[in-house]
Amino acid sequence: VEELNVAYFAEWPTPNQYGQADGSFGDAVGTKINWIPLSSGGEMAEAMEAGSVDIAYSQGLTPFANFVNSGADLKLVGIAVAYAEADNCVAQGSLGVTKDNAAEVLAGKTVMTPFGNVTHYKMLSMMEYLGVDLNSLNIVQAEGGATTAAAFEAGDIDVGCAFGGSIVNMQNAGGNLIMTGAEHESEVGIFTYDIIGIPAKFGEEHPETVTAFLKATQEFNDAWAADPEGRNPTIASAAGMADVGNFLGGDVWFSFPSVEEQLSADWLGGYVQNNIKEQLATFVRLGQIDSALDDFSSFIDTSYLEAIE
Repeated sequence: VEELNVAYFAEWPTPNQYGQADGSFGDAVGTKINWIPLSSGGEMAEAMEAGSVDIAYSQGLTPFANFVNSGADLKLVGIAVAYAEADNCVAQGSLGVTKDNAAEVLAGKTVMTPFGNVTHYKMLSMMEYLGVDLNSLNIVQAEGGATTAAAFEAGDIDVGCAFGGSIVNMQNAGGNLIMTGAEHESEVGIFTYDIIGIPAKFGEEHPETVTAFLKATQEFNDAWAADPEGRNPTIASAAGMADVGNFLGGDVWFSFPSVEEQLSADWLGGYVQNNIKEQLATFVRLGQIDSALDDFSSFIDTSYLEAIE
């Protein structure tokens, strides 16, 4: 292909962005890349369906699942980033919420969350796990993390659920996590990660380009891991941030599964297929969507990863 249209999220710093501004990532892939910032995984899916995006980098699993469940002809070809701690719900500190008292304290409270993404799924699953009556909650749809943090700081909501810097902002405003990301994994069994998605047709027509993109991503991930401090300022600049914050520095929220790991049973060799099914079954059970497919394995194509030499 002469040009590759790649969707990404602003303020979501990833190692491939080290080569975004200077074109070196495109050089590694072997084609000019148009980087297109979008604001949600749903927008990414719509753009892939419309043909205006060839690869969605770090698309949320949940929007991808919802779209293919509704008939979109998309394929999941890789895992971009795992980030348990970078996606969470923060409660007002004045409520004194703990895991033990959440069922009582949060009953009837106002929760702001995006809808139809992993933040939403984690919130519903966490509340259910903690015994909170979902029917009692006033669940308000967020228009983005910044609006959630602003509503939280103003005291308009009791709980704000978001990803990225908004979590830090809400904690800095006196909030506390109801459960940590590690607890979501170990207790509720929820793993938080973004995927690499493509329109099925693009992959069929340009398999070597998809493989080259995945290979370059691995190379940039490895180069970042070898020198995070040297690369982080450039990545932050491409991501539109003053610094990479806890994403790639400090607590380091992000981890990047290797090609080998992605192909293992822990990821695309079985776990992800089951995880999509579980997420959508939860949405059906809680009345968020009408129905879900029985099997999602046809939407996961590991051939592009397997072709990396």
